[in-house]
Amino acid sequence: MPQQIIASEELVKALALSADPVRISEKWCFRENQRVVAQAVATLPIRTFSGTILYLWSDGTATVKFDFAIPFDAERELVKSGRVDLHYLTRLSS
Repeated sequence: MPQQIIASEELVKALALSADPVRISEKWCFRENQRVVAQAVATLPIRTFSGTILYLWSDGTATVKFDFAIPFDAERELVKSGRVDLHYLTRLSS
C-alpha cells in the first residue's frame, strides 16, 4: 500500500526559507560591517580569528571577511557554503 506524506504549510515555508536564505541587515544584535571574532573550538587550543561581517543571512549565518587567511582545518570548521554560523561569532565593541 503506498504511503502518502502530508506536510503542513508552515513546514513547507520553513524548509523553503532555510534552503534559500535572504540577505538581512540585522539579526541577534549582529549587523553588516560589524567587527567580529570567530572561535574555532574543535581542536585545542581554541583559536580566534578577527574579521568583518559583509552580509547577514536569514538562516543565522554571515559572510565574513577575515583579516588574514585562516588555516584549512579552522576554515573547514567555521565556513559552510561560504558562510559562518553566528554561534561561532562574538561582536567586538566599536
